[in-house]
Amino acid sequence: MKISLKESLALETIEKVVLNSYEQSLYLVSIINDGEERFVTDEKGNFLKSFNKLELQKLFSNTRVKRMVVRHRSSYNEMIGLQEHKEENTLEVLVGGEEFANP
Repeated sequence: MKISLKESLALETIEKVVLNSYEQSLYLVSIINDGEERFVTDEKGNFLKSFNKLELQKLFSNTRVKRMVVRHRSSYNEMIGLQEHKEENTLEVLVGGEEFANP
């Protein structure tokens, strides 16, 4: 599912902003509210993306965000032939939000 940046910024609170990390330092933004993850789009309906993580963080600086993380899913298990394993190889690092500001 998708949500526009304008709609995202209009929310009273965002539970979690996820900066999804892909190849060559490309980040796509998603938000999680009420257990539902939605990818954020720009005014043209394209996925909100950037090679600059800080640029994306600044977009949410005036919005109440409980947690902001960088998420990276590794395909290492698949590359070495462990495809049948159902475990996710995901790393999430806290980079901002209320939880980060108030440890």
